[in-house]
Amino acid sequence: MNRIVNLSQFGFLAVNGPDAKKFLQGYTTCDVHKISENNNLGAICNLKGRMVTNFRIALLEEGLLLRMHKNRVKETINFLSTYIIFSKVELKDVSYLWHCFGIIEESAHIINKGDIRLHVSDTRCEIWTKNKVRDSTSMIDWATQDCAEGLAWIETETAERFLPQMFYLDKLGGLDFKKGCYLGQEIIARAEYLGNLKRRLHLFYSESSLNVGDEITIGNSKGNIVATGANIGLVIIANIHEEKLLARAPNGDPIELTPLNISA
Repeated sequence: MNRIVNLSQFGFLAVNGPDAKKFLQGYTTCDVHKISENNNLGAICNLKGRMVTNFRIALLEEGLLLRMHKNRVKETINFLSTYIIFSKVELKDVSYLWHCFGIIEESAHIINKGDIRLHVSDTRCEIWTKNKVRDSTSMIDWATQDCAEGLAWIETETAERFLPQMFYLDKLGGLDFKKGCYLGQEIIARAEYLGNLKRRLHLFYSESSLNVGDEITIGNSKGNIVATGANIGLVIIANIHEEKLLARAPNGDPIELTPLNISA
């Protein structure tokens, strides 16, 4: 039996036209020529290597389709539009047309013609469809599982603040160091090859009500919450090696941190 989750927090950006692949190749951390059902993560960064957005991506006959947090679609179009002058490319918000659903799989799920299926993990996938599907479980279940698997999505509160490695895109398959030049690539590569990345995602557990963008405190250091689920979430904070560490929420409540173990 499959459980279907309506992921209404996500929107869609279509990149269409004869130059769609060539254009996007110069602005994404992933290699658009290697996109597949299982290889579908990436990010768009500014000149400083900080993520404007991160996304899942799929090929369409007319170009490419990017699924990102809904509040990043318009801003990403505005960002990319400054570079599009000499390219035969159209950027369009198609969030009204496409719907994103999560499938928690207990058996094979048959998709309809025209739908797109993307792998998330061994037990989860996303279905992108132009058809509306009634959801049968809560969105928070999906967000909690995302956090547990180290998946965070750039929102307005976290845009243009973090390198893709800080979100473990290098381990999750959304960062290709062999693809060639793209915007922000020099700084991203330097952080990788010099080994000077000082902050990474950590999993936290808390009974407090916390939101994306909130700051938590460990001694004199502060971390930024980038994803939340049911009593767990993800925070960007200085690298820690202890198995568990105690932090404090803005109201002083205790938060337990655990380093994520994500391997390539």
